[in-house]
Amino acid sequence: MKITTLTAAVLLTASAGLAQETTTTTTTTTTTQDVHVWNDPNQWWANHWTHSTGSPYMDNELSLDLFANYMANQRKIEDLFKTNIRHGVWGGGVGLNYFFVKYLGIGGDIEMPAANLGNFVNNINGSLIARFPIACSGLAPYVFGGGGRQTNPEWQWTGHAGVGAEYRFNPGVGIFTDARYTWADKTSDTILFRAGFRFAF
Repeated sequence: MKITTLTAAVLLTASAGLAQETTTTTTTTTTTQDVHVWNDPNQWWANHWTHSTGSPYMDNELSLDLFANYMANQRKIEDLFKTNIRHGVWGGGVGLNYFFVKYLGIGGDIEMPAANLGNFVNNINGSLIARFPIACSGLAPYVFGGGGRQTNPEWQWTGHAGVGAEYRFNPGVGIFTDARYTWADKTSDTILFRAGFRFAF
């Protein structure tokens, strides 16, 4: 009886000691969410100086484009790769885009030629844009098409279609380049190349 009681006491003591030494480890994960400037200006600005580990493309995204461009006359779309584009016009422009979801949006841009062609603004365009972000790489190819108004060499309606690619360093800043073919109502067609910076809000 004494041996049984002693054994039970030793086992209870050992169990209590093991229970005191057993600890539970809890891991806390902190997730930072990309925000728009109208949600949290401080966090939005802080995103400009950090590398994003998630996709830098968001829904309800407003962005500003600042770019240089090069425009050259074309004969027809079937002669796209036969036309000499060495005698084109350099210029620049600005654009504004809004993406309802990160894959689909609309955009508007104006181009201003460096040469004196008669009017300060050469083209005013509107586009429907479909972009395809590649996972979390920051790279997003896109296609776009739409129409607009050309002022040089004369006022006329135009239609265009193009392809491009954008790379985001973070959710707020990126670079892009694209090319579009423009069909003119009265004059020859043109091809336009753009490259510049994109600032998302």
